[in-house]
Amino acid sequence: MMSVATLELRGLLCPLTWARTKYALSKLAPGAELKVIVDHRPAVPDIKRNCEELGHEVLSTSEIEEGVWEMLLRRG
Repeated sequence: MMSVATLELRGLLCPLTWARTKYALSKLAPGAELKVIVDHRPAVPDIKRNCEELGHEVLSTSEIEEGVWEMLLRRG
């Protein structure tokens, strides 16, 4: 079982949220998972769309507290 890297992006806005996520994914081995935490609502669909365009997978998205989302991504 691989440990999941966590990327804490609370306080950041688009497009920085995706730029940081993309960089973090690029450092992972294919198939590795990345947990991303954001508090900027538009970042959620933005990260999802960009991930899928690059062949990465969004395994789950959940609002873990009011206005804070956790996304679990898998590197393609």
